[in-house]
Amino acid sequence: MGTGKTTPTGRTMTSRIGTCRMLAILGTMTLAGWLVQPGLAGAATSPTTITTTHNKTWGTILVLQNGTTVYRLAADPKNKSVCSGTCATIWPPILLATGQKSPAGHGVNGLGTITRSNGKRQVTYMGVPLYRFVGDHKPGQATGNIKDTWGSWWVVNPANPRVAPTVSRPSGGASAPTTVAGSGTAY
Repeated sequence: MGTGKTTPTGRTMTSRIGTCRMLAILGTMTLAGWLVQPGLAGAATSPTTITTTHNKTWGTILVLQNGTTVYRLAADPKNKSVCSGTCATIWPPILLATGQKSPAGHGVNGLGTITRSNGKRQVTYMGVPLYRFVGDHKPGQATGNIKDTWGSWWVVNPANPRVAPTVSRPSGGASAPTTVAGSGTAY
């Protein structure tokens, strides 16, 4: 099979050569060439903290305190997640840590929570449910700006969390930032 990796959510991922496909067999699935096996880990034990960072492509974005990129699903209505089942395996919701009453924000205001169907509390930013992506393997990666079976996924720009981000250009450039095609607003 290949090299095994464990994600921050406790999932074991194994590199696999072949076509990109997704299927669920005995609790495993293949995603973009990676075999994903859900782990037994639930909510984190250290407090869930959201902060910002500067990404060289997308500008200022939300991240977890450890640098893991935060995403949003454009199809989510305000204060509601439509991502469950296999979707939530590939796009794990950002949950409050066990015993945590509310999300912590370092330089971020507007954090809240919604209650998922399983009773766990998912972190929101200005009403936007927040997720991670299992395809990001290290802090600082932002490979989840994609369209898949569940819709369009984007990093979260704290200045305007409900629209697709724009590509960040170095200062002093002559051209204006380019909006991602088909980005529209989510609400």
